[in-house]
Amino acid sequence: MSSCLGCGRQVNGASGVDFRGLPRPGNITVCLYCGHIMAFTEDLRLRELTDEEMIDVAGDPRLIAVQRARKLAKMMKQ
Repeated sequence: MSSCLGCGRQVNGASGVDFRGLPRPGNITVCLYCGHIMAFTEDLRLRELTDEEMIDVAGDPRLIAVQRARKLAKMMKQ
């Protein structure tokens, strides 16, 4: 188990945005609490994206969809 590098909340599950099944090292994930974008390490903990990874995911429609869904969910709670 790992904690979000943005908000510190425990991350105890993952759904695939760029993978199917279990996450693998290098897969990208988004914290559903704060929206922080991270990657999995070799031991499946979370790490910050490298500069190259940040460029690669910038504007990725899948990540944009996740962030939009987070925003809508937050608006519905209010």
